[in-house]
Amino acid sequence: MSLSKKKTIAIIGGGASGIFASIRCAEVAKEKKIDADICVFEATTSFLRKVRISGGGRCNVTHHLFDIKDFSLNYPRGQKELLSPLQKFHATDTVKWFENRGVDLKHESDGRMFPITNSSETIIDCFIKETRKHKIKLFKKRNITSIEKLQDGGMAISINKGEAFIADSVLIATGSKPIGYELAKSLGHSITEIAPSLFTFKIDDLVLENLSGTSFANATLTLKIKNVKPFIQNGALLITHWGLSGPALLKLSAWAAREMMHSNYKAKIIVNWLSIENFSVAENLLKDIKNNNTKTSIGNAYPNALTKRFWLQLLAKCSISKEKNWSEISKNELNQIIENLINCELAILGKSRFKEEFVECGGVNLKEINLKTMESKVCSGLFFSGEVMDIDGVTGGFNFQSAWTSGWIAGTNMAL
Repeated sequence: MSLSKKKTIAIIGGGASGIFASIRCAEVAKEKKIDADICVFEATTSFLRKVRISGGGRCNVTHHLFDIKDFSLNYPRGQKELLSPLQKFHATDTVKWFENRGVDLKHESDGRMFPITNSSETIIDCFIKETRKHKIKLFKKRNITSIEKLQDGGMAISINKGEAFIADSVLIATGSKPIGYELAKSLGHSITEIAPSLFTFKIDDLVLENLSGTSFANATLTLKIKNVKPFIQNGALLITHWGLSGPALLKLSAWAAREMMHSNYKAKIIVNWLSIENFSVAENLLKDIKNNNTKTSIGNAYPNALTKRFWLQLLAKCSISKEKNWSEISKNELNQIIENLINCELAILGKSRFKEEFVECGGVNLKEINLKTMESKVCSGLFFSGEVMDIDGVTGGFNFQSAWTSGWIAGTNMAL
């Protein structure tokens, strides 16, 4: 059985999408009897760095949401464009892909999916094993400085300023590293506005003081940025040393990424700590507590869903003494507590990165990419996958799924 063609493929970026694409490319080449020389060039000293740190070292592989339309709603940018690619390789395919290679995934109550070992090393080992099996060449410490389209249709890649490499197809899978955008621009692509996504909010307010680690299972957040329609999210919320974090807040930061950047990360956030429907529901809740605890101090009788420490801070914000009995609380004071429980206005002073799992919004303009193949419409033989494109998801495994989907499609088509 002789191999028909010889093809040289260069993948720039040894992260999730680049490595996944290289494996898919090798599989297709083998299936089609194409002699493919697949090389992955990584600028740093280690491959799959984001995979290693994702999900607190557990690797949030994808999300347990198997309806493609619902799944696509978790991408602030790329929502419509991803519908067709996700038909080809979706979360169900990701689960099967790993299972077929001996890696079982599990899902948690919030839908996030992890390897059952709870270790990202399981995912990394699986990938490295596959690259060895398919004889994919992995090169570390290789800085790509330029790509040039040759007259014969090939691509000349300059590595570490001295070395040259000629490839038939090139995949840019550099994540949010500036070099990826620069290389794409040099080959005729435009880059949409880049802004950080998935960040936490810096807030300095009495109600949060000394409460780091306090969480709320379901809060409703309304983000108000000057001259912009408010953004609303609800879900789990966490108080940190510097302000607020948690899934609901990270979603908010993703949807409002560019608007927050334009406002220099100064805005207001209205927090409904328990997602209480409206004023009268909150009023009834507190009146019940008041009627059942008339002789109890207000500091010792409070809604079950709140911690005592948070309740005391809330009272301090309202300037109400915790020693006062419930029977002494005036209507005005009760209204003030309600207001801070369901409409607590906090000033955002800036942003903090969410651990190291940061994502950038913006990237190569999707109008310039054929999303059926991930090939450039501007420069034949050039492909894109992962975060270098103007696609980003909220937290919960959506960014990795986009990396697998685009990597799978790019890998399939680069081999052909």
